[in-house]
Amino acid sequence: MRAKFDHLVIYVSNLEEAITDFTDLGFEVSRGGAHGATENALIIFSNQVYIELLAWVPVWYTPLLRTVNRLGILQWLADRKGTIYCRLLNWVTGPQGPVDWCVRVDDLAAQLGSWKNAEMDVLKSEQFSRERVDGQILRWYLGGTRSFDLPFMLEDITPIDMRIPPLTEGAHPNGALALEQIQFSVNNKATSNALTAKFLSPEIFAQDKQTTTFGMGAVKVSFEQRPKPCKVSLTVSCSGSQTHPLDIGKSHGIQIELVPSNLNT
Repeated sequence: MRAKFDHLVIYVSNLEEAITDFTDLGFEVSRGGAHGATENALIIFSNQVYIELLAWVPVWYTPLLRTVNRLGILQWLADRKGTIYCRLLNWVTGPQGPVDWCVRVDDLAAQLGSWKNAEMDVLKSEQFSRERVDGQILRWYLGGTRSFDLPFMLEDITPIDMRIPPLTEGAHPNGALALEQIQFSVNNKATSNALTAKFLSPEIFAQDKQTTTFGMGAVKVSFEQRPKPCKVSLTVSCSGSQTHPLDIGKSHGIQIELVPSNLNT
């Protein structure tokens, strides 16, 4: 079964400010709820993928926690455990901005087994949960490797429509519809292309001398060699009649371009 693009993770220092920024860009931002020491908000698109804004719950991120993090104690504990938490901790202890991306799969254990057989440095999967603002409890499994050359993987336990509610028509004031394409700026484009093709079994949507574009469910994914102005660039179809980029000063490290749906291919 091919992996499908699920969401992009953006770490922010202040969730309220990030919600305001993306609202100012014309997006409808939904509060996702809390999962332990972190909380999130979602920007959901019509093809049931999303951008996740992730932050520490303010009461958790105390001076003591910052000191523990600075000493490397949190990472040391996560590394000893050897689970997907090793990777997730990197999100909220490093620089702000886009930190990771996720694909969803139907059988996480089988996917991780095949990666382990290929001698990848696989981390143990864990079950996660999140309480929505309406009290509903969502559950899923996460897994992956230590290497950020591949995304982490998710398998839903509760129905996907609970985790990613379908977007209502006209939800985004800026006219945004579907997240069509995502491009990552990486250290080694050849490595990213090779690992993606081998371990995620994507469709090859397009290929030329410069770029390979992979089809991962409803989203096209490609890689570009650094340096680029942003680590991540998104193409989003919209109901408007003109193509225009959004203010990068409010998009927290990602470049977003709205493209009329009748022009996007």
